[in-house]
Amino acid sequence: MTVQRKPVMTMSHQVYQILREEIVSGVYKPNDWLQEKELAAKLEVSRSPVREALRLLAADGLVREIPNKGMFVRAFTPKEITEIFEVRTMLESHAIRALHGRISKEQKEQFLKIRDDLSRFHRENDLEQYIETDSVFHRYLVECTGNSILIDLYRKVRTMNMLFRIFSLSTKERFDESQEEHAAIINALLSDDTETAVSINNRHLELAKDTAIAHIPFEKSDS
Repeated sequence: MTVQRKPVMTMSHQVYQILREEIVSGVYKPNDWLQEKELAAKLEVSRSPVREALRLLAADGLVREIPNKGMFVRAFTPKEITEIFEVRTMLESHAIRALHGRISKEQKEQFLKIRDDLSRFHRENDLEQYIETDSVFHRYLVECTGNSILIDLYRKVRTMNMLFRIFSLSTKERFDESQEEHAAIINALLSDDTETAVSINNRHLELAKDTAIAHIPFEKSDS
């Protein structure tokens, strides 16, 4: 009998996961300087895994290196946010169309659960859990295609999106609209009404993008 072993997580990957969560949750703000020495002392590790973790975060688009200055939490411009949502729209539209006539019973049950969870968290005004479930829905939508390259591309785009996702639901009106949009997208998906699902999802992402841009305090780019 073959025993499957869980992959061993390296120290650099552990540091990466810690820093990624702290960046996404707002512990580190846009343009904050991520100093190797201070991070190593804080996490009680050597500077080598911190350096590798910062390299991985830069590959994710969460951190940028400024020559002769160091690594900084990335601050997005309105143009960059627009580009991120453009790519999300393309990838999610393709995923929805790829699922036409192919949604399994298990996938249908999961979509229904997500719809019910979103409705409950909205009703309870639990923004934190709502945002997390929102992310689960859009990620699951792409994962259901089974296309590993599409999934990998989407992961990077969603990772960057996480830096400003809370701003896309910064008003009660937008929170209410978002819940209605998600329910409509899922209902159209499960009815195999593909183009309606694509249309509503595109509009949903457009509104999320506009709201994010309207509420993020932008700073001038160093470039």
